[in-house]
Amino acid sequence: MESYPPGLAVEHSKIWAYVPTDWEDQGLREASRHVDALTSRGRAERFTRLWVPVLRDAADAGCVGVFFQSGLGPNVKPTAAVRLSRHEHDPALPAAQAIDEMLRANVRPDDARLAPPLIEPVPGSAAGAVRLRQQVSAGLWRRRVQEHALWLVPVAGAVWALSTSFTDPVGGADQLLSEIDALANGIRDPMRNADVPFVVLRSEPVAAGGLLVRNIPHCSLSIDRERGVVTWVDDAVRQGRVQLPLGTGPGEVAGLLRASYPPVKGVHPRIPDAFRLMLVDDSGRVLARSAARAAVHMDQMWPVELLETGGLPVQTRRFRNTRLLHKAHPGAAPGWVFSGGLWLLVLWALLGAAVLLAVGGLLAGNPIWSDWSGFFGPLWPDW
Repeated sequence: MESYPPGLAVEHSKIWAYVPTDWEDQGLREASRHVDALTSRGRAERFTRLWVPVLRDAADAGCVGVFFQSGLGPNVKPTAAVRLSRHEHDPALPAAQAIDEMLRANVRPDDARLAPPLIEPVPGSAAGAVRLRQQVSAGLWRRRVQEHALWLVPVAGAVWALSTSFTDPVGGADQLLSEIDALANGIRDPMRNADVPFVVLRSEPVAAGGLLVRNIPHCSLSIDRERGVVTWVDDAVRQGRVQLPLGTGPGEVAGLLRASYPPVKGVHPRIPDAFRLMLVDDSGRVLARSAARAAVHMDQMWPVELLETGGLPVQTRRFRNTRLLHKAHPGAAPGWVFSGGLWLLVLWALLGAAVLLAVGGLLAGNPIWSDWSGFFGPLWPDW
């Protein structure tokens, strides 16, 4: 199996399931997409009851997601949780030196509760991953022993950390070492380690009429890793062609976002959601976006399975309105001021009506405020 945390790809066995920390924003369906056979309502309820408390306990401030050991599926509580964190470093810094700095930051030799650390390379790692194990005594009279384990993997211009803890008996950690080693070795750059250097993705036509839908076959997304270029041909009425660099820096395409949202935050449930496919950089800023479509066609036009063949991380998120969409991904909804909510819509409607009345009164020679002078008295009294 493969999971796609932001800016990363992880190949792992079915015993592991990845859940992002912002699963509530993404929705249960997308968050549990890598949890095998989690489809029915009853299983979703068990996921919320059994997995979510462990997720909230395991996640910390810098955590981007949690890998759960789920050998028995989502119907039982996970037996292990491994945090995934991303740590930036100077791009000019060699990977080995970046790992050394991370190790110095995590090892505290002056703490009497800590045993001497055990630092060793991860077996079979092609990226130079390192594993750190350290025992700490806790509890009354320090009789209880806990072991912290940390895996550091330099991939995609950053150091990725897998971390977990084991409580007595300490020997239980040895049973999971090889499985987490394999998880660390499955971390890879989603762009540089793709199977093919060039791929063209095309949206599928949907059973709906209209000029916009007829132009869908002309839409394409081409990823050329040898040249480091992404070419996007939009499917709007006036087709546009955009070329962007591929990478993880500002203004470079680092991932794809399938965003759905209400076009106007209305109170009626019949107002259908819209969606756009967007090209985003590593910070989440939108670099290019498709035309707005009905959200019911999202899985038909741009299914996750098709987009993932391009090698870029793919996220599917639903937002309550365009204001939240633009806040999370700048550039996604430039017109959110007009569509970001029902109150904003009412405000602009009132302002527009006031402007029309004022302009109409001036053109007719009878400004609307002239009718107020008899009620409030003269606006400019004689002094």
